[in-house]
Amino acid sequence: MNKRTLLFITLTVFVLAGCGTDMKKTTIDEQNKNPLTASRYGDELADAMANLVIQNDPLAKDPNTRAIIDRQIERGKQIGQDARSLMAQGMYGPIIAIKEPVTGNVVYLNDVLYLSPDFYTKPGTALRVYLTTMVDPRDVKFPDNTALDLGPLQAAYGQQQYPVPSQKNPALYRTFVLWDTVLNRLYGFSQLSKQG
Repeated sequence: MNKRTLLFITLTVFVLAGCGTDMKKTTIDEQNKNPLTASRYGDELADAMANLVIQNDPLAKDPNTRAIIDRQIERGKQIGQDARSLMAQGMYGPIIAIKEPVTGNVVYLNDVLYLSPDFYTKPGTALRVYLTTMVDPRDVKFPDNTALDLGPLQAAYGQQQYPVPSQKNPALYRTFVLWDTVLNRLYGFSQLSKQG
């Protein structure tokens, strides 16, 4: 392995180790259990490695390193494809902001609700995560009698997941709601549906 390759790997490890130092430490494999994260991770891995080739990076000119790069491109593609296939088995939806800025996507799959790595909300006094059978939480006095309280929001930023009590017909729980229980304020919601 040449010095440039070693430097590249060392810098990558340091950058990844420094990300989220104030957050609970998890491995990439653990994070990629969230299909929204795995989809993004796989696509970005494949893209980063392909750019080394496209930009004629000196790393890509070494046959041994090029073989590593090519394997990582294929690995990234596979991770992304597998994640999207898994998401297709669940229900998906983008978050719609109502009273406060909220962005991101939601997947409800196999008794788990996942928020995407780009999830963001303005902090609130007591934000909680719900699933409900109501299509639009603005149409009822929320929380309605079908609302499942999945617990307090784990973080205002980034990927997270919430176990959902097993339901006889999970497809009925088609709306994610982010609700401030102290202010009785709807931050945002997502109407979940099967994709493709």
